[in-house]
Amino acid sequence: MNSDKLLELITLGENSQIEFKSGEFRNESLAKEIVAFANMRGGKILIGVEDNGQISGVKDTHLLMEKIIQICRNNIQPPIIPELFSVSSGEQKVVIIEVEKGFFKPYKVRSLNRYYIRAGTAAIEPTQEELIRLLQDGGQFHFEVSALPNTGISDLDPLKINHYCQEIRGISAEENCPRTWYNLQILDEQERLNIAGSLFFSRQTMKMLPQAGIELNAFTGDDVTSEFLDSLDLGETIPECIQAAESFVRRNSRHHPVFNVEQTRRQDIPEYEPFVVRELIVNAFAHRDWSIFGQRIRLSLFNNRLELFSPGSLPNTLNLDRALAGISYYRNPLIAQMLKDYGFMDRLGRGLQKIIKFYNFRGSPLYQKLPFFENGDAYFRATVYKG
Repeated sequence: MNSDKLLELITLGENSQIEFKSGEFRNESLAKEIVAFANMRGGKILIGVEDNGQISGVKDTHLLMEKIIQICRNNIQPPIIPELFSVSSGEQKVVIIEVEKGFFKPYKVRSLNRYYIRAGTAAIEPTQEELIRLLQDGGQFHFEVSALPNTGISDLDPLKINHYCQEIRGISAEENCPRTWYNLQILDEQERLNIAGSLFFSRQTMKMLPQAGIELNAFTGDDVTSEFLDSLDLGETIPECIQAAESFVRRNSRHHPVFNVEQTRRQDIPEYEPFVVRELIVNAFAHRDWSIFGQRIRLSLFNNRLELFSPGSLPNTLNLDRALAGISYYRNPLIAQMLKDYGFMDRLGRGLQKIIKFYNFRGSPLYQKLPFFENGDAYFRATVYKG
């Protein structure tokens, strides 16, 4: 980094990924800022720049860098190894700490025994829900196995659980019992349903999990202010929701006749390829963040596209480029396994990659515009354009 780039960063001011800090700082104060960045999307800390953007500089960059490394090793748990740079601006020197998005979340300040996240220009303590998401991102906790209070075996739908155990898993009738359901991680030791078990086998899924199910809407125009063509609000189990969503798309879209010269016959091509629709819906249920309340998976059909919204961004250090390359990280490994058992998906993490490959190699002129994927801070949205 050169002085011009440094001045450019300072001109931008403090934000969610840039922090200014005087050369005279307390160890805990710096640790707090580093932890907040590591627990979120990463960022840069400019040591030797005052809050107003004035460059005050630092005295001995070598000693300061050693001090920063010791803070990252001794004051932060788990330890962090940041990138450190020294940049000159006139007669002043600034040390830049570049903190990457952490892989082993959540990070905390050891002496304070507190976790922090970055919110705008401040490092704040996370709420309980935000801390749960940090634990999930770090692979230390899977929210899907959380037990649901005031639930029990009587809340299981016997037809659904028997079909899964005996028809899909090949478990004998004698072994199809609470002990087996516990081993399958459907119940906990107190025979309470967990989130995954409720999403697949409960009698009343929405009653236990208000964030379960899927919202299905078809509009006449290109945005949500258009008139409704069709609408359906489902609170069923995941397999039932997937099948209903596929049916909804078929019901509200058409086929286009295309004449195949080589085969000398007409071929009906759907506006939305069924394989792509299923992959998107299944991925939404497999990877959504079930710790986010107040939001549900939402499928919207517009005049020119299909949009699928799922609460929760890509987990851990998985970004869009890695996901499209076929690299996977399972936020909900138990749900993913059950979807595999039902034949809805494999566990190789190839969903988005298979969709892009389909569009790249599809011979039909109807599928020319590639899907668009958006990985937001707390959501993932996939857009497929009408053929």
